[in-house]
Amino acid sequence: MVAAETPGPRARAASSLATVLVPTGASWRYLDTGVDLGTAWSATGFDDAAWAEGAAPLGYAETDLGTTVSYGPNANSKYITTYLRKRFTVEDAARVGALLVRLQRDDGAIVYLNGAEVFRSNLPAGTVGYRTLAPATVSLPAEETTWLEQSVSPAALVTGTNVLAVEVHQSAANTSDMRFDLELSATVAPDPNPMSACYPFDMPTPSVLRAARKKVFGFYYPIFPISIENKDPSVDFWSSWLDPTGRNSEYGAIGGLMRDRPLPRPPWSGNWRQRDFETEVRRAIAAGLDGFIYEHPYKVSSNEANNQLETMLAAALAVDPGFRIVLSPDFPYGEGAVPDQVATKIASVANHPSLYRHDGAIVLSSFGVQRNPIAYWSALQSRLSAMGIATTYWAFHNYASPTTSLYSEWNDLSVGYSTWGSRPASSGETMRLWSAEAHRRGRLWMSPVAFEDVRHKDTGDRNSSRVYWEAQNSLAFRTQFEKAIEGDADWVSLLTMTDYGESWMTASQERGYVIMDWIAYYTAWFKTGQRPTILRDTLYYTHRRHRTDAPFDATKQTAPQMVLKGGPSGWNQVELLAFLAAPGRLVITQGSDVRTLDVASAGVTPFSVPLVPGTTPVFELQRNGQTVQRLVSRTPIVARTVYQDMMYHAGGGRECARP
Repeated sequence: MVAAETPGPRARAASSLATVLVPTGASWRYLDTGVDLGTAWSATGFDDAAWAEGAAPLGYAETDLGTTVSYGPNANSKYITTYLRKRFTVEDAARVGALLVRLQRDDGAIVYLNGAEVFRSNLPAGTVGYRTLAPATVSLPAEETTWLEQSVSPAALVTGTNVLAVEVHQSAANTSDMRFDLELSATVAPDPNPMSACYPFDMPTPSVLRAARKKVFGFYYPIFPISIENKDPSVDFWSSWLDPTGRNSEYGAIGGLMRDRPLPRPPWSGNWRQRDFETEVRRAIAAGLDGFIYEHPYKVSSNEANNQLETMLAAALAVDPGFRIVLSPDFPYGEGAVPDQVATKIASVANHPSLYRHDGAIVLSSFGVQRNPIAYWSALQSRLSAMGIATTYWAFHNYASPTTSLYSEWNDLSVGYSTWGSRPASSGETMRLWSAEAHRRGRLWMSPVAFEDVRHKDTGDRNSSRVYWEAQNSLAFRTQFEKAIEGDADWVSLLTMTDYGESWMTASQERGYVIMDWIAYYTAWFKTGQRPTILRDTLYYTHRRHRTDAPFDATKQTAPQMVLKGGPSGWNQVELLAFLAAPGRLVITQGSDVRTLDVASAGVTPFSVPLVPGTTPVFELQRNGQTVQRLVSRTPIVARTVYQDMMYHAGGGRECARP
């Protein structure tokens, strides 16, 4: 049965549904000879090649028609029925979630989609013949141009060619006029993102995510690119940084400068630095990011490999002109330093199309701006303005409670506020409060999100080296992102993507794509406002190589013991983060220690159990007593260690083609 139609607004210009399959004013084939076509004419395979064709509105005796049809030789005995047909194409019918027909008819009409009736207006129920009259006369101009609406089941559509067929009936043989126009619109799911195969959910396309008001940028630290010097991974800089005996045991006292590295690659020919940047841009786009916040002093170091801003801009433009680079200029530390050299560097790239701009102004998002007085930043802005370059600040300030007035002097210089933040999960609530405070001040808020911060390096400064902040497996990351969503943050900054000496989240040797997968999930949620639906079971794990209090070999690790700087102490847990499409049982096995958790509904479920030294954790998803997925950790848990390793190792995810 076809439900009664609902009158729509008079002469409304467009449908409320997003995709118009057949627009108003479209060209229709029509038969206006007064013959009886029976019922076969509405079928998709009917041959209408001999019919006339013309643009809607079709009819007669009205002033704004696109096509005038015939009513026959006798004005007092006009044809009762006029037949119309329209072919249109649907690329993927499965992606259509709703259909809406809007109709102008004078006097009555029946609409068929692929041979099935979907809309009947001002005609009696039951069988209708070519001499059946419309029971009511549509006479007033306002009635003739009224749009009538009817929702239609998208099940009537097919992938490929579809056919709309319409019969328009008059209310009397001596009717004065006739009119017909129609629009068919649909809600269509976005084009499938090929990266969705990598995720537990369907990832919106980059165009959909980029159109969102909210943005996600990854902070890019250029000291640690994929490759330092384009050598084989077995003998490159990264291998020497990971090896306690590398570089003549330069980092022997700490067991190597770091514990992880970017995913290795073989040497490349050509412009390999730009190619590496392009890889990282593609990975960021796959996770839904809008761009990078790229740290660039006028001179970051004596090593030219670290001064590659122009190369990063070129890479962004080559991969995707919509991917943006936010400048994060650093500056000389000395008292009385002037910003001339920084201004010159910014000016050298100011016209690049890949730079991010807010209302036409280049956004400068520097770290630790309190290291220089506000006068320095005002002077920098003035120098650039004198060059014809408009700038605004969205700086990373010192961590502070929103009840302070620490940032107030920046009100007139800034489009928004942000902070480098703190790494424990508890910091998420402070960031939520800061979002409200920034909005109260009429400014935007960029909320920091990190996975962890662990610093094995030894600089002699116990405030910034040989320290770590307890992330509680994935809890800090999840809490910070969820508080950004709850607090209606405008941006999220991922701190950082590539600083392997402190905090990193991009694809790496020890974590694979785990953190990037989580970023994709939360970015889709943050940007669309809807928690993604889990469609594919996917398991991820995180745990350390040893307990935080595990004994180490003090004859080899001669550097100070690692110190907890923030977060709960003694956190020694193995976590399974399960993205489940349906209820199931989670199992974590560590030797003879077997723990289970029954999950009653689909969604994202963290399951943590105490870490058991001397085992290699095994993770399972079970349903109906059967193992659906099984995942073995790549990191055995040791009871004693030579060198402390406080980073969280991770694994899991889906097999797919990745950048």
